[in-house]
Amino acid sequence: RAFVTRAIDAMGGVNALTDVKTLAVKGTARQWDPEQSLVPGGETRFANESTFTSAADVGAGAMRIDWVRNFSYPAPRSFTYTEIVTREAGYVAGIDTTGRNKQSLDSNPPAHTMSSLRLAAFQREARRSSPLLLLEMQRNPDRVGQVGDVAVGGASYPAVEYRTADTRYTVMFDRASGLPARIRTLDYDNIWGDVPYDLVLSDWQVLDGVRAATTQRYELGGRLVMETKIADLKKNIPIGAGQLAIPHVFRARAARPAT
Repeated sequence: RAFVTRAIDAMGGVNALTDVKTLAVKGTARQWDPEQSLVPGGETRFANESTFTSAADVGAGAMRIDWVRNFSYPAPRSFTYTEIVTREAGYVAGIDTTGRNKQSLDSNPPAHTMSSLRLAAFQREARRSSPLLLLEMQRNPDRVGQVGDVAVGGASYPAVEYRTADTRYTVMFDRASGLPARIRTLDYDNIWGDVPYDLVLSDWQVLDGVRAATTQRYELGGRLVMETKIADLKKNIPIGAGQLAIPHVFRARAARPAT
């Protein structure tokens, strides 16, 4: 628990993090597919690049991401859509795939609810990448456990485990700064089996009073699959009425998050 306290202090302290009620973020993202190489274990194939803006209400547990996603592989195409997620449901406004489901095809304008797996994955990653994760851990000390040092790529990190209702996060800390360096879950891949899935945090900057990692790299089994760059972050800006609302006709039929 001392590691959690030190990390919170390095991020500005309890008061600074507690002051955050809403977060608005702008950034870019790039994704690679590690299983589309021409040879086994070969170089990952670049898939797409995106711009996004997000808005999150911390108290309500609701988040919105507006995406413009441009694919290079397997064929050039672009999707512009919005994801809205609450604690109970997930919703997509717009077209986010070529493989549209019946609900999307029948809706005008196009929209659909998220599957239970997509919703659970979104919620897992929103918690993992949040600058408020450490504050949540401090508030729930019974869910935090020591796991000893974890070795990754020749480096060794002091680490703790944080358990939520359906996920175990291994949070590794930089020895020099005390800041979180990697946040790991155990994922399943249909070829590799159980494999570590890491969010690697770097380029820490203070944006609108919040110290955040402006480079966030996702590694699956040590291979880069996604990189996010945060260009701007603002706290406590008003979020317009309805911006985080899922229309009732979709909310009533939405799947609950998978467990």
